[in-house]
Amino acid sequence: MHSLNRRERPFLIDEVLDDFARFDFPLKDIWLSAARFHYHNLAPEISALPSGARALEIGCGAGILLTLLGQQSPNIYMEGIEPFAEGFETMEGVLQHAQGLGARIHRSAYEDYDPSKAYDLVYLVNVLEHLPDWRHFLDTLPRFLTPQGRCLVLCPNYGFPYEPHFNIPVVGSKATTGRMFRRRIDWVENTYEVHGLWNSLNFVQLSQIKRHLAGSQLKLRVRHEITDRMIDRFNTDPVFQKHIGVFNKVGRAAKALGLTQVFRLGPCENLQPYMFLEFSRVSE
Repeated sequence: MHSLNRRERPFLIDEVLDDFARFDFPLKDIWLSAARFHYHNLAPEISALPSGARALEIGCGAGILLTLLGQQSPNIYMEGIEPFAEGFETMEGVLQHAQGLGARIHRSAYEDYDPSKAYDLVYLVNVLEHLPDWRHFLDTLPRFLTPQGRCLVLCPNYGFPYEPHFNIPVVGSKATTGRMFRRRIDWVENTYEVHGLWNSLNFVQLSQIKRHLAGSQLKLRVRHEITDRMIDRFNTDPVFQKHIGVFNKVGRAAKALGLTQVFRLGPCENLQPYMFLEFSRVSE
């Protein structure tokens, strides 16, 4: 196994990502770009856990982010689950490489996964918006968590009228948007070999999550800092800047004018483009 965890953190990130970049797989630049960004969002959360704590990534894909975080915090027991649906064959080499670097990855959907012990931290990155039933996931989430455990979710918020996978505006419902932008949707799925991506999206909204949690076993904290972090990413991540296109100018202008602070105010937080959510158990 590589001794990457003994290096300084910036070199660890670069070395691991360069290692994965040797493989050829669809949307490689976007996957690696996202792994780098979300490493910086999650590394402080992982490193703050006590030694010996347990963490789980739900929907870990081929394990790129899981490998980064595991190398950064070798004192934390980390594992991931991923159902590896049809079409994942192009990622097998990446998966095997991640496992060779020590990533513990189970081939399972969350519905079928029975952990041997509960986790101190569970996290999902760009996964919640693809779940067939996100409400069911939230209802069953407590079984994964220790009494003081937390779950961190990062994903788009469809309360903001923009679909980031296809880089299109949302016009009313998903059905209406799909009809209006069918050519764009088909082009993206065919060009990047991501067939079925549009159908997998559930268009989850923050306001819906809040309503669903009323009277549940979970409480929610909205981490507003993610909006400015996403906009700052335009300045440091050319892959992200190219993917988002014109929206990077809109985002920069909004931050410069202080408009992103509006997303911290009452009902306006339901309109933030991207969500960083922290779930924990309601105290008994």
